[in-house]
Formats: sequence, C-alpha cells, structure tokens
Amino acid sequence: MGLFPGPGDDGPPLPHLLGALGLDPARTGEFTAAYPDVPEGALLGQALTDVMFRAPGLAVADARAARERPTWLYEFAWRSPVLGLAAHCLDLPFGFDLLDAEGVPEVAGPTPPQALADAVHRAWVAFVTDQDPGADWPRYTPSARATRVWDTESRTETDPVRHVRDLWLD
Repeated sequence: MGLFPGPGDDGPPLPHLLGALGLDPARTGEFTAAYPDVPEGALLGQALTDVMFRAPGLAVADARAARERPTWLYEFAWRSPVLGLAAHCLDLPFGFDLLDAEGVPEVAGPTPPQALADAVHRAWVAFVTDQDPGADWPRYTPSARATRVWDTESRTETDPVRHVRDLWLD
C-alpha cells in the first residue's frame, strides 16, 4: 500500500488516521520510529500495509507455529527501481520465474535480478513439491520466528517485523 497517497496538508492528521486503523493515537511516535526511512506522506500507506497484510500474516504464522504446524514466513524486500519500494505482489513474477512476462518490466524495471527469481522460484517449487522450501529457509517457530528476507542478498532473520506485532497485535 506504499503507493497509497497520504492525507496531504488538508487531510486528517496521522494520529487520527492511525487511530481509525486501531492504533492508540498516543503510539504514533512508536509507529513513525519503526519506519524512519518512510517519507511522511507514505506513512498512511505503510500503516495500511501493516494492518491489511503484515499483521494478519503474522497472526496466522504465530497461531500455526504455536500449534507446532509447519510454518514458513517471508518478507519480500527487493525494491523495484521503477516504484522505489517492494510493492504488494511484486514477489509473484519472481516466485513463478516470469520476469519476462507482459507488464513485469513496467513494475520491476527492465532488468530485475534473475538470481533472486531463481532462488524464490526454487523455494516455492520445493515447498509445493516437498512441503518444505529447503534448508536455506528454516521453519518459523514461536521461539525463533525465522523469516526469509528475499532481496538482492537474501538472508534469514529472526523476527524482522516484530514492530508490526508489537504495534498492531499486542
């Protein structure tokens, strides 16, 4: 939702908007501190992303992991040079290895990283085939909350979006 326009000078203030999304307006400072690199005008879009996508995904992952169900979580962090951010669904042409598909260059640029598509696609196929995306992507558990961060230099991090849980779920 990073492309969602902010309220502008004439719109409601950010604390009011965050309150409408369920965050105590007194916690606005915590929210903005969690996103120091997000321009002020894009903070509403970030809040919508958290509320609509990240928080529900974390709630499901936490519930599954608490019941010892096999669970994997990822964050697609590669930023499109066209959009300047990692937009919702940008991971799809990488996961399906369709970087040359119609419309992809308009969103991902003329030369999105094929190595990233190879890695994401390989993990997705392994998950569908074997119900496990592979050794590079450990399970998400209540104690470790291992999350695969897909980027030019992909890695596994422990609970990289904890701030979302702390702000929107706890």
